[in-house]
Formats: sequence, C-alpha cells, structure tokens
Amino acid sequence: MLHLKIRKIKMKKTSKKIVSKKINLDFLKSLKKVNLPVVLGGLVVAAGLFGYYKYGVVAVVNGRPIFRIEYIKIMESQVGKQTLDRMVTETLIMNEASKKGVKIDKAVVDTEIAKIEEQLKTQGQTLDSALAAEGMARTDLEKQIRLQKLAEELSAPKTEITEAEINDFLDKNKDQLPKGASKEELQTLAKTQLSSQAQNEAISTWLADLKKNAKIIYR
Repeated sequence: MLHLKIRKIKMKKTSKKIVSKKINLDFLKSLKKVNLPVVLGGLVVAAGLFGYYKYGVVAVVNGRPIFRIEYIKIMESQVGKQTLDRMVTETLIMNEASKKGVKIDKAVVDTEIAKIEEQLKTQGQTLDSALAAEGMARTDLEKQIRLQKLAEELSAPKTEITEAEINDFLDKNKDQLPKGASKEELQTLAKTQLSSQAQNEAISTWLADLKKNAKIIYR
C-alpha cells in the first residue's frame, strides 16, 4: 500500500510538470499568433496621425484646404530668419555667460519688472494687459530682462559720461527736451540717454564680435 501511495504522489508531480510545459507551450504559441501586419498597421496609423498634425490641414476656406506645410513655409519666409537670428543670439549670450560664470539674480529681474509696472501704471495700464497685447507671458519678459542684463555685464559698456558730452547732447536736442524742466532734471535726462546709447553700442559691438568668432551652421 505504501508503494502505491508513493507512486500516486510521483504521478501527481509528473502531471504538474506536464501541465507546466503545456502552459509554456501555449504561451509560446500565443506569441507566434501575434499578427505582425496588424502591429505594423498600428504603427503606420500612428505615423499618419503625427504627419497629419504636422503637415495636415490647418484651415478650410470655401472648401479649399490650407495645409500646415504651406503655413509653415510662409511663416518661415516672413519671420523665420528674424526668429532664428534671435534664437542664435540668445544661445550665444547664454553660452558666453555660462563660460564666464556670469549670473543674474532673480532680485535684479524682479526690480526691473517693478520699474516697468510703475511706468505702465502712469499710463493707465497693467503689466498683464501689456503682455497680453504683445502675446507674451511673464516668463518671456523675465527671460528678456535676464538676457539683457547678461549682455550688459558681458559687453562692459562705457559707464562714465562726461559733462562735455551732457552739454553737447542738451545743445543738439534742445528742441525735443521737455519744457519747464530744471537744469538738473535736463542733465539727468541727458546722462540717462547717453548711458543707454553707450550701453546699446557696446552690446551691438560685443555681439557682432561674438557671432564673428562663433561656429554657426544654418541648416
């Protein structure tokens, strides 16, 4: 009787192995049954949807479709060069700042934004409305201010404005100066204008040299 029980136990273990092998075989067969054309078809559909989004119709005018690729070509021809040049300039500034270890603190950017907000208030506007009118977000403004400040730091503009330069400016622009302003106010205005002009000239010269020495490949 004992031998019979052992035999039955062995048979049960053997049957489990057979079932296990059968399951594995069934799994392998199911893998072989995967319809490759269906999978490829799904990939083609996904690619087609991507292509439609990128090159498909963006508008239909009286039954005539306007294709995205046409839209992109016209946009590139009208503003593409200007946009690309701006992106190249931004990249050059950021790369040079990283190389020289120059950074602009958030507090500096916030201070400039506060000045802009004050100027807009005197004109009866808000920063949000002004940005919306330009199609800009606050992050775009922050980026522009940071780039401007980086360029100012890296270009090392002339900071000293002489009295002779101030008097010359006032003499040449006397017809455009505000009436009723005091001498001190006019001198301050002249110094601000001359400093801004010197700063812009320094940045322009610095950027021109930067682009000249950079390896830029347009594709």
